[in-house]
Amino acid sequence: MNYSTIQLAREKLIKYEKDYQELVKKINLSLFTLAKTNLSAEEKKKIWDGLSEYTKNIIRKVEEVLDKLDGVRFSGNEVVLYEEKENLAHKYRTLIRKLREEKETILRQVEKKIMVVTPLRQKDVKTGYCYFCDISIAADFPYKLKIEEQNTLGIEISEGAAFCSQSCLLGYCKEYKNREKLRQGEEKRNKEKIEKDRKMVTEIQGRISNLTERINRLERKERELELLPDNDQVERPENIGFFRRLGQRLGLAKKPNPLSKLERVRKIKGELNIELEKVGEELQKSLIILSLDEQKEKERKNLEEKILLEKGKITTKGEREESYD
Repeated sequence: MNYSTIQLAREKLIKYEKDYQELVKKINLSLFTLAKTNLSAEEKKKIWDGLSEYTKNIIRKVEEVLDKLDGVRFSGNEVVLYEEKENLAHKYRTLIRKLREEKETILRQVEKKIMVVTPLRQKDVKTGYCYFCDISIAADFPYKLKIEEQNTLGIEISEGAAFCSQSCLLGYCKEYKNREKLRQGEEKRNKEKIEKDRKMVTEIQGRISNLTERINRLERKERELELLPDNDQVERPENIGFFRRLGQRLGLAKKPNPLSKLERVRKIKGELNIELEKVGEELQKSLIILSLDEQKEKERKNLEEKILLEKGKITTKGEREESYD
C-alpha cells in the first residue's frame, strides 16, 4: 500500500507539473491579451475568476496527493522508500507554493490604457528656388501664400517657401491635398485593422473563458462522481433520454457500462482541454497580428510627432530671428 502511494504520487507529479506550466502560459497570455481587448472590467474579472478557480482546482488535487504522502508510514528497514517519500513531498510543497504565487498574480491584475495622433512632413526651403519644382526664381516674381490664405484653403507651406509660377503653386496645393488624403486614409485603415484585430482577440478570449468555465464545472462534477459508490456510477435506463435509448436498441449508440458517468465526464473534460489548447494557439496567432499592426501604427504616429517637433523647432527658430530684426 505504501509503495503504491509513492508510485501514484510520482506519476501524478509529472502531470501536475505539466498542468502548472500550462497555467503559467494561460496567465501570461491573459496578461498580454486582456489589455488589447474591448472587454469591460466586469468581463475581464470573469475571465480572471475562471483562471482563479482553475488554479484552485489544481492546488486542491496537489494537496490531496501531499496529504496521502504525509499519511504514509515506513518501518526502519524501508529507508529508501522513506527518502523518496520525503523528496516527493518536498516537490509537492514547492509546486503548491508556485501555484499559490500564480494565484496571487491573478488576484493582482489591473487594466492598462492606450494613446492618440496628428500631421505630415514638409520639404526644406531653398532660398531663391521654387518650392515645388526647384527651378531658380532669384530674378523672377515669387508666388507665395500668406498664413491666413493657407488656413482658409487648409494648406500648410513651410515658412519662406515661394513658387516660380501659379501652376507650381496650384500643383503644390493639389499634391498637399492628395498627400493629406492618403495620410488620413492610412490612419483610418490602420485603426480599422487594429479594431478588427481586437474584436478577434476579444472573441477568442471569450471562447477561452467559456471553455475554462465548462472545464471547471466538469472538475466539480468529476469530484462529486469520485465520491459516489460504484453502484451509483452506472447510468440507469430511466435517466437516459428517449432518443438515446432508441439508438441503443438499434445499435447506433453504445449501451451504458460500469462507471460510464465518471468516464464520460473525464472524456468530455479531456476533449475540452484539447480544444482549449487549440484555441490558445489561435489566440497567440491573433495577438501577433494585432501586435504587428499596432507597431505599424505606432511607428506612423512617432514619425508624425517627430515631424511636428522638428517643425516646432523651425518655427521657434524663425520667430527668434524675427525678434532680433
